Amino acid sequence: MTVAVLMLTGCAGSISAPPGGGSTATPTPSTTATARPSATATARPSTTATPAPAIAADPTVCGPGDLALSLQSRPQDSGMGQFFWNLSLTNTGGAACTVEGYPVTTLVGSASGEPVGSASGTEPGRWYPVTVVVLEPGTSAYSLLHLGQAGAYDCPLVPVGALDVTLPGWDAATRVPTPNPIEGCDDDSTVLVRTGPLAPAPVTF
Repeated sequence: MTVAVLMLTGCAGSISAPPGGGSTATPTPSTTATARPSATATARPSTTATPAPAIAADPTVCGPGDLALSLQSRPQDSGMGQFFWNLSLTNTGGAACTVEGYPVTTLVGSASGEPVGSASGTEPGRWYPVTVVVLEPGTSAYSLLHLGQAGAYDCPLVPVGALDVTLPGWDAATRVPTPNPIEGCDDDSTVLVRTGPLAPAPVTF
């Protein structure tokens, strides 16, 4: 009996607690926060404003310095005490300009170089209506001149070698040589020349 007790005591003495007296906690790995990269703003391409197209100004009225004037005979249309000339106006400038209406013409005496007789009348609406004619550089407008033979009238006859031509809006006349010598009436009561409205092409009968 004594032997059994000693054996139990010996077994009990061999049991020991783990060092430190308590359980050891397993360390939890720390979590490192990863910062998100900052968003980089995408630069928008610069916008260059497109200038509005320039609006061309309306052409101005042709002045004497813009036009070259000349007279052309129309022998095929002459007879029965009357004849016709073309008055042509050619734009010799560098920009477009306009003409409109009836030219006014006066016969010029060859000897005196002075106006002779009456200023011209008009033939409204006979072939072309009155309209604005735009003349680009190098292009022409035309007025049909209807002339009477001075010898058919009871008037003093005067040799004529030029016409003074004034367009609407002009302050002074331009002198234009005649295609051939003619005679005028040396009085203010006989109208020998009638002008047609300025048109973009010569009149054809």
